[in-house]
Amino acid sequence: GVSPKTIQRWVKKYHIPCQKNEAGHYVFDAETISLLEQIKFEHGTALEQRDSQEPPNKTSAEALFTVYNQFASRLQHIEHQLDQKADDVVSVQLLQHRQEIEELASHLHKLEQRIAKLEENAHKEQANAA
Repeated sequence: GVSPKTIQRWVKKYHIPCQKNEAGHYVFDAETISLLEQIKFEHGTALEQRDSQEPPNKTSAEALFTVYNQFASRLQHIEHQLDQKADDVVSVQLLQHRQEIEELASHLHKLEQRIAKLEENAHKEQANAA
């Protein structure tokens, strides 16, 4: 678990938008909870890596380069996840638009049939009147 103080700190640090209830407590939706879990995972991974590493016997430039590479790798992983999420959202939107277009096409077809029947009835009435 994560302490409430840690959650509050993350909300402020990462500018996570969330609402508060009447008692002043944060109210999180599923998306925000998922984001907080990702932050927790990232913090846990960073702590595990820090604890599992032996003290570096490298020059400070080499140590900084190693840390930079680790962060670059993590950033690339997060960017990949973000791209995947964006692709998923676009796919869902395309499917919704396709369904809406099919519904509109069906409605248009029904209207065309009704117009054809009305025209047919109008021609019959004209023929009967003549």
